[in-house]
Amino acid sequence: MTLSTLLFILIFLIGLYFYAKTSESKYIAEMFTNNTGGTRCPNLLIQKGSRIYLYNSKIAKVPGVNPVEFENLEDYTEFLDWQRSQGIRCPVLYLQQSYDAQGNMTYKVRPSVSEPQGGLPSTILSQGQIQQSESIATSTGNLITEDEMNHNISTGPTPTLLVDATRNDPPYNKNSYPAYDQTSYYIGTKTPLDEMNTQEEHLLYSPNPMDENWGGAEFTQNLVDMGYYKDNEVNIYVP
Repeated sequence: MTLSTLLFILIFLIGLYFYAKTSESKYIAEMFTNNTGGTRCPNLLIQKGSRIYLYNSKIAKVPGVNPVEFENLEDYTEFLDWQRSQGIRCPVLYLQQSYDAQGNMTYKVRPSVSEPQGGLPSTILSQGQIQQSESIATSTGNLITEDEMNHNISTGPTPTLLVDATRNDPPYNKNSYPAYDQTSYYIGTKTPLDEMNTQEEHLLYSPNPMDENWGGAEFTQNLVDMGYYKDNEVNIYVP
């Protein structure tokens, strides 16, 4: 075998190796999307013991591919570092498997894998809810979308009604303001008053100066002049 033939074979093998490596990296990168949270982006992370499973609820479940399985937190952290180095950032809902006092399996919503903040109040999901989230594809091929999954998962405070004796004796005190909560009884809950504030926060311009989307003093004054707060006016008796 001549030297030129040997050199040609060596260059060919090097080129073949380079092509195989770059094709593999390109295939892995194409499984995700850059900063868009698109179809190929994983959106559900479930921790069961030390193992971590990364799901994509927008595509079919394939063993070894969806979900991606990690032996421990260190392996997932390395994968996350690789994602970020490639400019890939996928918003993920993190759930941690645990058991309640009755021995029932539950899943708790956590803010982060590295900082789960176990001391904070957490939203607990039932086994039925998590099974719906885990059932990435049904036998008929119907996929569970992210919106459908999030519809059954509430991460907000627990809704509760106002406990106020002055408002529980109709028809007396009708349309009166709720009593002052001097004991901070409603901390960690969501009352109808909170719902009213939330509605204003979702408007284009809010009349409430405490909201970030406040329309300004002139905007609020125009609403007052138009009678927007007419039902809130009171008559003060001056003898």
